[in-house]
Amino acid sequence: IYEDLCYVTFSSELPTASHSLEKRDYVINELVETEKNYVDVLATLQRCFMRPLGSILKEEDNRIIFTGIKELCEIHAGFHSQLRKVVAPGSMARLSEVFLNWREKFLIYGDYCANLTNAQNRIQEICAHNDSINQEVIRCQQEANNGKFKLRDILSVPMQRILKYHLLLEKLIQETQPNHEDYRGLERAKEAMVDVAQYINEVKRDSDTLQIMKDIQASISDWAMPDNTELKDYGRLLKDGELRIRAHNDQKVKVRYVFIFDQVMLMCKAQRGDQYSYKESLLLCEYKVEDVNNRRTLQRDSRWNYQWFLVRKSERTAYTMYARTEDLKRKWIKAIQDALDNIEPAGCRNTDHKFVMYTFEKPSTCSHCSKFLKGRIFQGYRCDRCFIGVHKACIPYSGRCGAKQPPELPPRPPLVTTPTDVPSQPVQPVPPMPSDWGRTWTDHQVLAEYLWFVGEMGRDRATNLLERQMDGTYLLRIRPQGPTHPNETIYALSLKTDDKVKHMKVYEREMEGTQHFYLSESR
Repeated sequence: IYEDLCYVTFSSELPTASHSLEKRDYVINELVETEKNYVDVLATLQRCFMRPLGSILKEEDNRIIFTGIKELCEIHAGFHSQLRKVVAPGSMARLSEVFLNWREKFLIYGDYCANLTNAQNRIQEICAHNDSINQEVIRCQQEANNGKFKLRDILSVPMQRILKYHLLLEKLIQETQPNHEDYRGLERAKEAMVDVAQYINEVKRDSDTLQIMKDIQASISDWAMPDNTELKDYGRLLKDGELRIRAHNDQKVKVRYVFIFDQVMLMCKAQRGDQYSYKESLLLCEYKVEDVNNRRTLQRDSRWNYQWFLVRKSERTAYTMYARTEDLKRKWIKAIQDALDNIEPAGCRNTDHKFVMYTFEKPSTCSHCSKFLKGRIFQGYRCDRCFIGVHKACIPYSGRCGAKQPPELPPRPPLVTTPTDVPSQPVQPVPPMPSDWGRTWTDHQVLAEYLWFVGEMGRDRATNLLERQMDGTYLLRIRPQGPTHPNETIYALSLKTDDKVKHMKVYEREMEGTQHFYLSESR
């Protein structure tokens, strides 16, 4: 259906109209024309379905079925307009910038795709039980596309479109020379669209996970959870199943159905119909796993011979756990160890940040790699001291805690000039350099007064920030690894020039009683 609706006009008209175009121009045309067709699909959804059905559907049904359609119409009308301007003859703008500028607006697809199955099921259910609405839907489908496609199928087109952008950009990169002025920009745009696609997939996956966790919570009786707490507040479900468990202060072996989440282990007694009776919960941060050689301790049931210990770190209590097979035992131990590593990642040992698993309420990016923190719950880690957010994999590269965290570099405002090239507004003077520069060079608080000083920052983070800026943009940063050679300082200068980002170490040397700073030993 996506190919039929978004490519039908393009496929029939483009070859005859642009057979002489270069392959790169052909790909750009494909991008712009399919975007136009997609905008038409969204407009058709709004005009032929959303408006007519809005008067006969219940408000809740209308919201579920058409969630996000109005917003997507507005977003893609603007996006398509920008694409057309960029590819117009004589335009100096870069195609890659359009994608980079709109990537955050595309995050709405996370909610849209997460709701898609509900929307499709709801319209099918309504049509099956209400003939008058069913007839109106059929009439709308006839008006929209002569009845060729059903409403539930058309609703899937937005999900297919958003997952095509990185493929179209990859195709364009293949037809672009590496020395083209927008080559690196297109690579960044493709990475951004891959990041958006991954964000959408994780939001959808977490939405499914949250529903499962809601069902689990509803199935457990006799569990008095703390006020304002839900099961999702303990992290994602890592494993569940039946185990034999013996508490060391009670020699009786009990059959328990166990749920392992990122932060807690629930022990329940299975009842009829997938219902459970709550028995005990353990905060996993207070425990450690100890493997043991298998011994036949359950003589009455030789199937449960594979055991390990879950020991409280204070060593006041411990549990022996029994699995049916060696393979199941390994899977249970791995799930517990994964949970423990999520609570306190190994990467935290090499940093003085105080990172904790954290649920970011709004879309956020990693302070190291600048990519989105993905999902609906516990998308990453936040430092309780300096409040930066990072992916788990980025923790080892997060630098030292305590330095003033740099804000995102804002784009340079356009310089409004008169015909005589005199700025129309007076230029604000830069604060004067400290008078005792040699003394204050290592005083980060003094340097923090200047917009070009960003505190501690690695090469990758600096590159990600500066790649989006104009040539000539620079920043001074503290290198996380510190000096590695004589005369080096802890600082580096990062500069955007010739559409590339260069990094230069800052050196110091005393000459004739004065401290001098320079960028190269040889120049």
